[in-house]
Amino acid sequence: MILQYIIIFIVAFCMGSLPTGYLVARAKGINIKSVGSGNIGATNVTRAMGKGWGALVLIIDALKGFIPVLLVKLYFKSLAPQDMYTLMTITGVLAVAGHVFTPFLKFKGGKGIATTLGILFALDPVLALLVIMVWVLAFLITRVSAVGALSAVLSMPLIVFFLFHNKPAFDPMMAFAAFMTLFIFFTHRDNIKRLYRGEEQAFKKNKAEK
Repeated sequence: MILQYIIIFIVAFCMGSLPTGYLVARAKGINIKSVGSGNIGATNVTRAMGKGWGALVLIIDALKGFIPVLLVKLYFKSLAPQDMYTLMTITGVLAVAGHVFTPFLKFKGGKGIATTLGILFALDPVLALLVIMVWVLAFLITRVSAVGALSAVLSMPLIVFFLFHNKPAFDPMMAFAAFMTLFIFFTHRDNIKRLYRGEEQAFKKNKAEK
């Protein structure tokens, strides 16, 4: 059993490590690390290449978290709920760690939002949809992607509490939510500094939205 855990952890980290944004941009002759913020995530890809390419990167990055956690959910479904969710959340954290610290780009990857979103869908679709609603609302108000992301992860522990407070999975889910909130704030530390200085770039409204 321990060997199986080690294998799934390695698979999760390796899947997370796939530098999607970098590879997609490279395929179009663009070095995404030298464009805009230099980040390989969907937001920077959108700014550099357009919404379609940004959406593609977002989906693939989300799948990097969704697939390994879903595999755990299906393969280890005989475990007690608390044990299964503990294993799922650890697997998810490793997928995000692979994305953020990808060895393919000298351990400098994305910020983990899309991959975290994929994990949430595998853990509980209702949780994922509620977190997305917070992200969308904050983004529509501010037009700043980082504000949407940070607002979404801040809401995650509260949403987990209301959805899981009387369920066996509560402890691992709350631990995951708290850890990921702190971790996403860490990966967005430069964005937070720019927000404090009023320098964070906002997305302009389309004419149809005005």
